Amino acid sequence: MSSLKEAITWSGPAVVILFTIGRVESPLREGEFDMWGTGPDEVGLYEMSSEPRERQATVREYDLTFEEDRLDGPDFPAYLRECLRKASAHAEGIAWLTFEGAFHFDHLFTDDIADQIYGYCVAGDDPVVAWDRELMKSDGWKREIREVRSVLDRDFPR
Repeated sequence: MSSLKEAITWSGPAVVILFTIGRVESPLREGEFDMWGTGPDEVGLYEMSSEPRERQATVREYDLTFEEDRLDGPDFPAYLRECLRKASAHAEGIAWLTFEGAFHFDHLFTDDIADQIYGYCVAGDDPVVAWDRELMKSDGWKREIREVRSVLDRDFPR
């Protein structure tokens, strides 16, 4: 079992937490995460508080629940990349994968939580998934996350 899988399943079932920040107010429908003959067993949808209104953006959390052994599939990281691509395009903004408890409006894409983010996609760009806990702790990963923060500040200024 990878430490990344342990982090995703620490509180029970395998819940992949995908956030979006964007201009579109309507959420993705549950079935839109079904791709390549796979999809989550359950989808929870939550609109985050109105704090980001200062950024003129809508923030959503999608909790994608899977049977734990599905995280071991060789195509699972590619599946997550496609989820990020679809979610960021729909939101017309940014989508990212993070661990439970790692969300706070003041710390979006900052160094102090970079190792809690394991995937991201800016609408129109290629999605990135770091399915390796050591990579997520690297300076290179922090630089990538800082670049996403620059996009956030440019596209959704305060």
